[in-house]
Amino acid sequence: MSAASPNTAPLLIELGCEEIPAAVAPAMAEHLCGAITALLDEALLAHGPAQWLGTPRRLLVHVPDVALRQEDRVEQVSGPPARVAFDEDGQPTRAGQGFARGQGVDPAELFTIDTPKGSYAALRKQIAGKQTAALLGDALPGMLRALPQPKKMRWSREPEAFIRPVHWLVALLGDFVIDCSFAGVRSGRRSQGHAFLGSAVDLPDAALAGYLAALEAQHVLVDPARRSAAILEGARALAGEAGGTLVEDSDLLAEVTWLVEWPAPLLGRFETAFLDIPEAVTILTLKKNQKLFTIRGPDGALLDRFVATANTLSEASRATIAEGNARVVAARLSDALFFYNNDLKTPLAEFNESLAAQVYLQGLGSVHDKVQRNVALASAFAEQLGVDVATTRRAASLCKADLASSLVTEFTALQGHIGGRYAKAAGESDAVAQAIAEHYLPRFAGDDLPQSDAGAIVALADKLDAIVGCFGIGMIPSGTQDPYALRRQSLGVLHILAEFGWSMPLSAAITLAVEGLAGCELKTEGDALVEQVMGFCRGRLASLHRGQHAADLVDAVLSADHDNVAAITPRLQALARLRQEDGFEPLAAAFKRVANIVKKAGDAGADDVVEPTLLQDAAEQRLWSEVNAHEADLQGLIAQGAWADALNQLARIRPTVDGFFDDVMVMAEDDALRRNRLALMRRTGGLFARIADFGRIQAVREAT
Repeated sequence: MSAASPNTAPLLIELGCEEIPAAVAPAMAEHLCGAITALLDEALLAHGPAQWLGTPRRLLVHVPDVALRQEDRVEQVSGPPARVAFDEDGQPTRAGQGFARGQGVDPAELFTIDTPKGSYAALRKQIAGKQTAALLGDALPGMLRALPQPKKMRWSREPEAFIRPVHWLVALLGDFVIDCSFAGVRSGRRSQGHAFLGSAVDLPDAALAGYLAALEAQHVLVDPARRSAAILEGARALAGEAGGTLVEDSDLLAEVTWLVEWPAPLLGRFETAFLDIPEAVTILTLKKNQKLFTIRGPDGALLDRFVATANTLSEASRATIAEGNARVVAARLSDALFFYNNDLKTPLAEFNESLAAQVYLQGLGSVHDKVQRNVALASAFAEQLGVDVATTRRAASLCKADLASSLVTEFTALQGHIGGRYAKAAGESDAVAQAIAEHYLPRFAGDDLPQSDAGAIVALADKLDAIVGCFGIGMIPSGTQDPYALRRQSLGVLHILAEFGWSMPLSAAITLAVEGLAGCELKTEGDALVEQVMGFCRGRLASLHRGQHAADLVDAVLSADHDNVAAITPRLQALARLRQEDGFEPLAAAFKRVANIVKKAGDAGADDVVEPTLLQDAAEQRLWSEVNAHEADLQGLIAQGAWADALNQLARIRPTVDGFFDDVMVMAEDDALRRNRLALMRRTGGLFARIADFGRIQAVREAT
């Protein structure tokens, strides 16, 4: 057996089958890689970094420098209690002898060990390491059965089922074939090239470079990164030849990459009459139905050209593919144009009448009911934030109307965008049309936010009603389950509040949304529902900010206040900057001590006010004076959002706080003094309580 070293060899596993759907193939390859790595680790087999690759017709895992066998090892095994295993003379009893023989060890080698449960008989036995090939041969069929597959199929009399019929299985450790079988196919060293352009390949060993070169010679690019780069480079070049630039789409590129083994981008054309369709419809139609890229001209408008990705080489076959795509595109766009023109015959507002028959969610009424809640909520938000109420209200009343249109029924991803288009066609103002088009934003992580105030407010109302409604009927995200994308919608709410700088309390907005659900069939309602949704949003805020700031700072800021979402980022930034300064640790320690004293005191004297005549020591008199001197300024700075200046004010008070703790005992024996000093602590703590809970900040600067 040839190997990277006398004791190691590369491992190559390739499962070949008919075309696996692009949506699941990468996940299956990655899962197989993880399963093989886990087996090697569990078996204590040293190995290099595993790698997964693949095409629609093959899943590949390669691991360099895999140990050829396990190391021999000595294992200590405990048996029955010593009082049972040994007699009075310390000789093994029948129980002890049986234990030893069962482990294949001479009873004379038994010894005693002490454990928390008492003394037990024990022995050491030599365990010979197994051959890696044997371990993999036994485990590989089970790994393949366990691959994640949405649906399995059977294609012969074999009992094995798989997502697609299996045709070959390569399993090599160095130049040695790992013996196993799966779905009626025996393992070997023979792989297959391109389905139409290639032939069989007998692999001499598991070297990755040799495998990739051999498959490339048979017109297969096994590395998805290389296929993706080839598709994108070719598509860009063809777009340039057509006089435009490619409309790049990472999701489409990822899908097309897993549809071909030997990508051959080609240029196609559709009728210019279809350019009258809204370009979003054209782009989505070509992407969804034909996996085609579109092209923009120098003026930014779509050209009547597209880029397809063939899986073949000959010019004749590529021309045929281009023509076939053009015919299908024409049929699809004809349907879209018909739906579009037909929809324009009906004013957008009239579509609203059909929404009463569409159920939104069981317990939350119809889509029409949701629209009415959106209108009330958006109007209240607009009035509170000083945004044009009439525009916002009109946009909210029409925001779901396009759901009843033929075009959106066919292309649901266009909801909102088409509503804005139809609104303009119906004579609505540009502001209303824009707000309708924007109200679903952001649709996903990193997506654009609404640009208009009205659009942002309708988006807030729509998302908050959805979140609160789902929580109210018990549709709460758990683990990976989030069927109504509430995590994404809550992040959209938080991003909008932060980016628009709206200081509207989140709890007040949620309360309004809860009140709007009156009459719905809720499992949770009122204050309990508000608290539940606030807790959910706090969790989203924490995950949102922990990527940019230390976890303890995020925790400290959110614990102080997470109701004013717009203020969280500047508070965190100011606190993070201050943390880098030399005086931060003493400042944090001083205010942490104040917070801890107040927390420990609980409700004792919580309603007390500071009585200046009871301030006996000079240190507490100085602190009282400092608190009074800075309190109004601090409140003004906080109201202005000048968080850095507010923290600097607190830093100037810190020496006085330190002096207080050096000279004054807060928990005095005299009840009046103790209550007065606790009141002073509460008043002092109130200075910084709206900025951060310093008690949650770690003392060391390295925590950042």
